[in-house]
Amino acid sequence: MNNTFKNLLAISIAILPVNGIMIWYRLTQTENFSTSDMIVYPLLFGGGISVLILLLNKYLIKNSFKETFNSGKGTWYWDILTGIGLTAIYFAMFIIERATLYRWIPNRNPPNTELIDTMAELANNPLLLLIWFGPVLWIGIALFEELSRVFLLKCLWNINNDRNWHMAAIFLASALIGIAHLYQGTAGIISIGLKSVIMSFYFYKYRRLLPLIISHALYDGVQFAFFVMQFQH
Repeated sequence: MNNTFKNLLAISIAILPVNGIMIWYRLTQTENFSTSDMIVYPLLFGGGISVLILLLNKYLIKNSFKETFNSGKGTWYWDILTGIGLTAIYFAMFIIERATLYRWIPNRNPPNTELIDTMAELANNPLLLLIWFGPVLWIGIALFEELSRVFLLKCLWNINNDRNWHMAAIFLASALIGIAHLYQGTAGIISIGLKSVIMSFYFYKYRRLLPLIISHALYDGVQFAFFVMQFQH
């Protein structure tokens, strides 16, 4: 089995199906997720796909965790500081995009009532709130999405060592990640795609996974916490 085939096979097993299912579901289904769905599905699918990615990396790609996800130099405390810095970049982009992109391309889709309902229920249930801000946010969302992003990038980069191909792979991966969030509308797709480009370039240069996970969890967590507080009584 040659190198290109192995890496394309890994992408076909771990990355394309879950993104395809997400796109298909949002295009064809009208029923909203319940609060329990919003908790169970990220843990079940996010955690499961994360394990699958690690197994494929070890037994199909035959790389160690460090080779694929953490080959750059650094320390855990520097990763935490960098993660906080990347979070600041996320929020700077958020502010700029709200003033430009989301005004130029308004979302014509109806409000995301499933997220509103989830926040309202979590706001007054300390146990569910703990589960959400613990394993759901850090494992089912941040770890899963960043492992997926980095694994997709590394598999594409493994195909060819040419720098131009590596740059093209960043934009290809970011386009896929953006499209997978099509339920957020055109502006949302572009916004998430742009953020993915920034994070992918960071990983291209520094090869450290933990800052990506930290920044993702903090960015989503701070926003979610802000909205949850609006429903507390």
